[in-house]
Amino acid sequence: MDRERYQQFLKQYITEAIQQSDGSTRGIAEHLSTIQVKGVLVMHREEKRRALADARQAFDEHRHWPVEIVLKHLGVELG
Repeated sequence: MDRERYQQFLKQYITEAIQQSDGSTRGIAEHLSTIQVKGVLVMHREEKRRALADARQAFDEHRHWPVEIVLKHLGVELG
């Protein structure tokens, strides 16, 4: 697995979820649950699936945490 690509996709999924939700931890978790990685010709499938699974798990399990803390937990810096 390419760790750099994984981080890129993790950041991409979280950024999209923040923009498409109300910005709360719950809203981000709900949007992440709607994203799918599918298709026969998906490039970097392993990195995308792992990044999405890790983001979903972090935001699902830590809905009571502030968004900034969940981002730090994942090692993601936005901005």
